[in-house]
Amino acid sequence: MSTIIKYTNDNGNYITDQQASILKFYNKEFFINGNELKLIEKYGPQGRTNKNTILKGGEYYLSSQEDLQTIINQYSSTAPYWTFCHNKQTNSFGDVYWEYLFYENGELNTKGIQVINSEKLLIASCIIDMETNKFKGRRKYFYGDLNFYKRTEYESHFLSVSYDENDDVSDIYIYDDDYQSVDEFLSSTNSIHFDWLGNTYFHSFEPILPTTIIA
Repeated sequence: MSTIIKYTNDNGNYITDQQASILKFYNKEFFINGNELKLIEKYGPQGRTNKNTILKGGEYYLSSQEDLQTIINQYSSTAPYWTFCHNKQTNSFGDVYWEYLFYENGELNTKGIQVINSEKLLIASCIIDMETNKFKGRRKYFYGDLNFYKRTEYESHFLSVSYDENDDVSDIYIYDDDYQSVDEFLSSTNSIHFDWLGNTYFHSFEPILPTTIIA
């Protein structure tokens, strides 16, 4: 199994290893099987006054053949911040579902779920309560037509939808406006920029992984 290593700066842009060597912050990405991201190591200054660059943490993407606890034991104590992504699920549209565990200083801090689309953009997320296993902070994201809403310095969403404990829509935020209900949004001029009725994926938080194309 061959491994390809790539480097990015703190804006996510690919750079050379020589460029990375002179930066305070950079990421080292490991790919297997051509383009499958396996591991991201994140580097930064050792401290405010210490200019040495050290491993600050990273992200590990487990395959179904790997044991989660074994990987956690192997990496969680090597740096302050680690995210372990597991239970990968995919659909036919290129969207990927991950459950994740975030460790801080070797201790479990946060559990959650994220769905990433084929453009590597976050389209759904939530936190899992570590005592009750209930979902909190349910949210889905739409990035819009680039001809209408251009994404420049960072991949910001054009529209986001929040859901309450009953999985009903509680908030729709689009561009610079906030709507407290679907009816309020549909009666606004902003609704012409998003096909609410056609995008049933946003009508509730579940299913989290899309079953249809997001238009």
